[in-house]
Amino acid sequence: TKFSVGVIGMLTFLLGLAASCPAIITFAVRRFQRSILLLPKFSWVELRLACDSLRRNPIRSGSTVGTMVTSLAAIFTIASLVSSVRGSLLAWVDQMVTADLIVSSGARTAGPKNVPLREDLVPELKKIPGISVIDLYRLIRSTYRGRPILIESFSARDSASVRTLPMAEGDGDRALRQMANAEGVIVSESFRNRFGARTGDQLELVTPSGKVSFRVLGVYIDYSSDAGSVLLDRALYKKYWKDELLDAFDLWLAPGADQREIIETIKRRHGERYQLFISTHSELRDAVVKIMEQSFVVNYAVEIVAVVVAIFSVINTLLASVLDRTREIGVLRAIGATQAQVWRSVIAEAAGIGFIGGVLGLFAGTVMAYHHVVYNTKQLTGWTFQFYYPYDVAALSIIAAVVLCILAGFAPAKQAASMPIVSAIGYE
Repeated sequence: TKFSVGVIGMLTFLLGLAASCPAIITFAVRRFQRSILLLPKFSWVELRLACDSLRRNPIRSGSTVGTMVTSLAAIFTIASLVSSVRGSLLAWVDQMVTADLIVSSGARTAGPKNVPLREDLVPELKKIPGISVIDLYRLIRSTYRGRPILIESFSARDSASVRTLPMAEGDGDRALRQMANAEGVIVSESFRNRFGARTGDQLELVTPSGKVSFRVLGVYIDYSSDAGSVLLDRALYKKYWKDELLDAFDLWLAPGADQREIIETIKRRHGERYQLFISTHSELRDAVVKIMEQSFVVNYAVEIVAVVVAIFSVINTLLASVLDRTREIGVLRAIGATQAQVWRSVIAEAAGIGFIGGVLGLFAGTVMAYHHVVYNTKQLTGWTFQFYYPYDVAALSIIAAVVLCILAGFAPAKQAASMPIVSAIGYE
């Protein structure tokens, strides 16, 4: 499948980059050494020692950088996925749910827990000052070709002027106008992916009035369900489904209307009788963010594990480097190098590993994140998410990589600086 090929391709890319780390380190260190020679006012002794250590054993340093690249790539891929899903969902909520208030009974959202309402509440809501548009929303479960789908309807004729539809195919405003004129239906992106329905196709749905054919007017983006949804005007729905119930009232307020006062009026007049729940647009956005954050808790745990693995890899590499250079460190101390210089050279080596690992990890993470968000998630869910690059996480990744490597280098640096000169020179 395309998903398997994509995963194999990304793994091959990551392993290839990790295997290239020794050569990349050698090249980067050589260029850096040439650069510091252009600054004659500074001796840069510690940096030269650090560069020499990295160049002398690029395979050992490369394995550590490779581990960092893998860890940071995983962390950044997760961060990009979270950022993209969050950004796409919030953009979808802002475009799809433009009503100021959503009034339902039994539950805050349409679904198995809410209690259907009747249209007799409409005249009462129209009496409340400040409400300019009232739309009636209905959601039921149905089947298409033997598979479950959702049928959604609203009064497009009443709300077309204030509604927007995020479209994956076709023009939203035009599709809404056509839907209001009972010219056809609009299907969700997941419906298109499951059943292959495209704009202009004929769709035959089973209704209480028998099988009815509808023209597909467009394809809209919908993250509420991966089963697939068919959207049609309420008048058309009532005609063929013989159902006058509704699940929610979508209310748009007039400019300058007091939202809080309108909510209290609805609750006071009708809240207890109909067991109403009233949600604002901001409350719905907050609910979406909360659900999303809960769903990514496990991914955050993976990020923590990746960071811990990378830190221990750096500590292990630096300790091995100090052990291999024991006699060299003793000779340096004997010819005048101070403990502080030895300590700074090890810290500089750690910072170099962190910087190279951070840059390469960010590069690998960016490529993998884009592929995962744009291609893999579509194959897995049938939904298209926009790629939102987490610039703050990108900057923080490089800074954190350097800082954590420096912190990881403290113990090896202390060990190197505190070596007795005589025993270090005699070390075999």
